Amino acid sequence: MRAEGLFDILIRQHADMLSAFIHSVAFDRSGVDDIFQETIITAWQRIDTFDTNRPFGPWLRGIARNHILSSARKNRRYRTHLDQLLQQRIDVQFDRVDQSAGDTFADRMSELRNCIAHLSEDAREAVDLVYVRGLDSATAAKSLGTSDETFRKRLYRARLTLAECLRTKMVFAPTVEATASLPRGVSR
Repeated sequence: MRAEGLFDILIRQHADMLSAFIHSVAFDRSGVDDIFQETIITAWQRIDTFDTNRPFGPWLRGIARNHILSSARKNRRYRTHLDQLLQQRIDVQFDRVDQSAGDTFADRMSELRNCIAHLSEDAREAVDLVYVRGLDSATAAKSLGTSDETFRKRLYRARLTLAECLRTKMVFAPTVEATASLPRGVSR
C-alpha cells in the first residue's frame, strides 16, 4: 500500500481522538480547527519519522501538543503555558482509551456516553453547554439564568460524577501523580 493510502487510513482512524485531545488541552476554542489542520499537515510532512513499531495515536497527539504550545507562545488569547502535570494526566487517559476495546474512537467512547446519560438533567446540560457546544462557563451560566459560580460548581460536580462512573467501568483511572497530590482521605 502506498504511503498516502496508509496515512489516510491512520488519520481517519484517529481523527475523532485527535479532535477530542485538542479540545481537551486547547484553551482557545476558536483555534481548535486550525491546530487540527496544522497537526495533520505536520504529520504528513513527518510521516517518514514515524516508528511503525509504536502506536500512531500518541505520536499524533505529540505533534498536536507542540502546535498548541506554539500557539500559546504566539497568541495572548491562550494561557501562557500548559500545566505539565495536567498534560501528563490527559495523555495517560487518552492512552487508556487507545488501549480499550472497540474498533473506532467513537466505539471506545461509548462508556462515556453511557455515563453522561446517567447524569442528572442539570449536570448533563452543563456538560453539553461546555464540552459539546463549546461555551465558556460565564456564557453557559448566563444562558441558564444562573450565576457563574453556581454553574462552575454544577460542572465540577458533573465532572467528578463522570470520572467516578468511568473509573467503575475501568475506562478512566487516576494517575499516580493525581492521587499523590491529594490530601489523605480525598479522592478525585
